[in-house]
This record gives sequence, C-alpha cells and structure tokens, in this order.
Amino acid sequence: MASPAAVLVSNGGISPHAPPSAAAFLVSTPGAYTTAPGTLLWWTRHLRRLAESATLLARSRPNLLGLPLPRSRALDLDLLSIHSLVNPSVRVAIREMRTRLPMTKDEDLALTALVRGADPISGGGGAGLDVFVHVGTYSPPIFGESGARLAAAGRGRDAAAAKYASWARIRKSLEKMRPPGVTELLLTNDGDHILEGAVTNFFVVCQQASPTYFLSMKGTFL
Repeated sequence: MASPAAVLVSNGGISPHAPPSAAAFLVSTPGAYTTAPGTLLWWTRHLRRLAESATLLARSRPNLLGLPLPRSRALDLDLLSIHSLVNPSVRVAIREMRTRLPMTKDEDLALTALVRGADPISGGGGAGLDVFVHVGTYSPPIFGESGARLAAAGRGRDAAAAKYASWARIRKSLEKMRPPGVTELLLTNDGDHILEGAVTNFFVVCQQASPTYFLSMKGTFL
C-alpha cells in the first residue's frame, strides 16, 4: 500500500515510484534498520545502533542482512563510516519531504534508515551495502489515560542484539494473537522474564514501595 505522504531514497536517489508505508517497506526489504519517530535529536545513537546491527548480522545471520553467506571480510562499521554511508540519503529524503509538505515540522516526521547487502548490479552505497531511507509522517500511538494494556505473546527474537527488518514480518503474525483491548504484546521465553515489547521497549524502575513500569516507542518515552 502506497503512503500518501512519504519519500523513499535508495543510495542517494529518490524513488520515482510511490513509496509504501514504512511498515510495508520493512516487511518487503531485508536488512538492518533504525527508526527515529518524531525527532532526530538522538540520530547519532540511532546510527550507532544501525552500525552495530549490520556488523552483527553480517557475521552471524547474513540472511537477515540480505546476504546469502557470511561476509568473507568482516564488516566493521564505525560511527564515522555509518554517518558517511547513510546521512547523504537522509539529507536528500528530508529535503524532498519538506518540498512536498513545506508546513510539516520535524517532530511530525518519522525517518527509517535501512542497510542491506548490496545488489551486485547497483554496486551499493559503499561498504558493500545498499542504503534506503524512508521518511513519512508520524502519528504517536495513543494508549489512553489508563496506559497500555499488555499481554505476553511470543518468544524472544533471534539475534536480539540487532534490529532487523524481518522482525516486522514476524511481528505481523504475533499481532494476530493480540487479545481484544490489548495495546501491546510483550515477548517472553518462559512466561516469567519479560524481554521486550513487540513495538516498544519495556522498563521496570524499582522503587521502595512498588515497581513502576514504563513503555517507550524504541527510544521515545510514553
């Protein structure tokens, strides 16, 4: 499904086709990714996580990075190299989005950057990787005054230290298990230890009286 207001950039070039939503793009495109919803304030941290995810997947789970086999030469992305690899496409995408929606504020945008094993024909954007940047409008989820309603469903992710697009497809199957009224699913291997949420991070802040629970949208506290 095409997104009514979105931009997709591949290796610095704007896609001439109407881009899908970010969720649909992730379902159809393997690779390591990061999403910054509503702000680029923590973009450097997002890039560091992206570099770590790509490096880990290239070594241990190359199929999740779109590679048929582990890299014969180690993929070693540091913060400087991931900046130079990804940020040119980010600038192109944001500039194009502002042209299409000039009144849109930065906090109303969601930016997803994905890297995958390069297409041998295209040659990739550098380091043997293709770079994709998707920018669309952002609407924060509304949990209501009562907060999120939670249910445990599904085991922990493979290669959980990395963030990869195939998880978006797996998550769709988990969503079919969501009970009525539940707003978030928590992953657990044994029913006792909470690992993470399907779309949120899960935090427990221990206080003297009783623990306080927080959810965050992978970086944005709720």
